[in-house]
Amino acid sequence: MRRVGQYWQELVKRGAQLNSERGSLALTFALSATVLLLVGVGSMQLAMISNGKSKYQSAADTAALAAIAPTTADDKMAEVAEETFMANLNASERDAVANFNVTIETGRVRSALISYTANQATMAPGLVGGAYTPISGTARARKADYRYVDIDLWLDGSASMGVAADEAGRDKLRDLSKDDPEHKNCAFACHMPTKLKESHLYSTSEQRAHANGVKLRHDIMKESVQILIDELHDAYPRGLRARYGVARMALDWERQLELTSDMQTARDFVGTFQLRPSHAPSRLTPSIDTGRKTLASGAGDGSQAKPEKFVVIVTDGMQFDWDRIAPGPIGSTPCQDLKSRGFRVGVVQLKYVRLDGDGAFNKWVMPVYDQLTPALKACASAGYYFHADNPDEVRAAFRQLAKTLEESLRLTE
Repeated sequence: MRRVGQYWQELVKRGAQLNSERGSLALTFALSATVLLLVGVGSMQLAMISNGKSKYQSAADTAALAAIAPTTADDKMAEVAEETFMANLNASERDAVANFNVTIETGRVRSALISYTANQATMAPGLVGGAYTPISGTARARKADYRYVDIDLWLDGSASMGVAADEAGRDKLRDLSKDDPEHKNCAFACHMPTKLKESHLYSTSEQRAHANGVKLRHDIMKESVQILIDELHDAYPRGLRARYGVARMALDWERQLELTSDMQTARDFVGTFQLRPSHAPSRLTPSIDTGRKTLASGAGDGSQAKPEKFVVIVTDGMQFDWDRIAPGPIGSTPCQDLKSRGFRVGVVQLKYVRLDGDGAFNKWVMPVYDQLTPALKACASAGYYFHADNPDEVRAAFRQLAKTLEESLRLTE
């Protein structure tokens, strides 16, 4: 009997142990199931968020492209963007959109910047966060309708560009050079070497002028051409892509700077432009004729491969070479040829300050003085002739030339 009792106690003990183990297993299973449920719901929620972001972003990208499409009018860009965005979402996704904004830019550079926020419903509110998950993003599309243009600057580098820019400067130069044995009372071609070196400061009469605050015609020309480059560069954000070249006209046409799109390089080069040394003649007609022969057709369409082409001639309009060519105004033939080949010819005439009493002026310039302006007007393309009588007017003329160039290219804000 005793053995039977011991056996019974052992059975009871074993049963209790089994019951305890079953409870632990149940609890462990319950906890594991909860964790698995949370992981599963969380994964599904993350997948929904990812899918939602992808869907909204795709709709925004499509909307931005639709806004800048060529068929979309400027005043319809924002409207088209929103309509396209919503059309690429289903009803519940559209209802979830909390915020939608469009910022547009028009002109030769068109762009649309879209920003949006949507409140996507969660799968199990309270289990993995609140009732909504915010989704936000941006999309941008940009199209640059660039206009390419070559602007070739043909600058008069002859001796007469060493004349003072105005009458006051002319009179001051005459007084400063009254004791110069070679160029006494110099008012003509005042960049030439001089034998008189006042305290060894001046080796040329041009240096004398600059040291005494006298601006010469070519000083104003350089400053004003730089203004032209600056003004055109202001149109860069609106789509103008310009290249600049520089040639000097004197004894002949000389290429000095090849066409470059580096605005600063062109500007700096113009600032260092020099007149041809010594008694440089002004052979304008032969120079333009030589220059035109170096150029290909100017009838470009404004594309990068075929830029529109301009030749900008800056001169006082007087040609002279000690009777080797007939003194007088610029000839019309090379100008007409340039225009017939598709180039637009701009002309800025710098006033030829009268030098009455100077032997060279009286002999060669005075008889043809009144012919200079009509000849330069005939050389220029319609609307591209500018005349200036003093430094301020020269600067204003170049600003107006820049404006005319921009308007001809139909640049818009």
